Amino acid sequence: MAGVIDISNPDKEYFPGVSKRRVVEHYDAVAEVMLPHVVNRPLTLERYPNGVLAKGFMQKNASKHFPDFIDRIEIETPNTTTVHPSIADVDGLLYLAGQGTITFHIPDARNDDLGLPDRLVIDLDPTGDDPAQVVPVALATRDVLGRFGLEATPMVTGSKGIHVIVTLERTTRFQVTGIVSRALAGLVAAAVPELATLEFLKRERGGRVFVDWLRNRPGATTVAPWSLRPRSEATVAVPISWSEVGTVDPAGITIHEVARRLDADIAWAPAVELSDRADAIEAAAREAGVDLDTPFDRFGRR
Repeated sequence: MAGVIDISNPDKEYFPGVSKRRVVEHYDAVAEVMLPHVVNRPLTLERYPNGVLAKGFMQKNASKHFPDFIDRIEIETPNTTTVHPSIADVDGLLYLAGQGTITFHIPDARNDDLGLPDRLVIDLDPTGDDPAQVVPVALATRDVLGRFGLEATPMVTGSKGIHVIVTLERTTRFQVTGIVSRALAGLVAAAVPELATLEFLKRERGGRVFVDWLRNRPGATTVAPWSLRPRSEATVAVPISWSEVGTVDPAGITIHEVARRLDADIAWAPAVELSDRADAIEAAAREAGVDLDTPFDRFGRR
């Protein structure tokens, strides 16, 4: 392995037929392409130290026993202070995997300025179990972004949905990306209203795909590219090309297929400047009748 860590109980089963050692080997194999997305961010860890068939938990505060090469990032809110773990290299990645971290969740900003995002994420969340439901909405999202000269990379999440990820130059703060992402999501829903909705509550979606813009605010996280997901099949969140949208099941790539995906040479869309497009995006959404003013909390509740 590239990283230097000791794995306790390496033969312990983390997924059916997949050992703890194999999970750590996965993160070692994807480290080169995964680390640019996860280093120097406050992490939220989804841990299953007894395997995914047992109870897991979400961890925001770094454990006291984590070694010094796991950084601590203190984030204060009006109600609490959270000390997130953060990593700088492959050793940190593999250590946390060896601690039972199955999925790494990342915010949109990095440690040096947590109010300055470098990514914008539209999360396409199907209401039903049919993965094909999300395909036309993903393509509509690409078209809406293209109207404003925005390129994006689609990522199957290892679960039901697709994330459409825009990499940003670090020149706009969350106040801007929050309203822009909501405007873009509204334009997608307006483009295919029979297929997509901005309604957070499943019972109100009418079976449509939820175009979730709520990940683009301080404290919100999304699953990191190349993370495993806590499903018995050991699925992985993987970037794909736009030509593959509709041919790759969002939950169809497992730990066993990752090697061939590493050879697929999927290039991430280049970082874009959002600040000179923000006003035009907001204006287009308001003209289309998109509600950009009703307050929502981070769970989508009014």
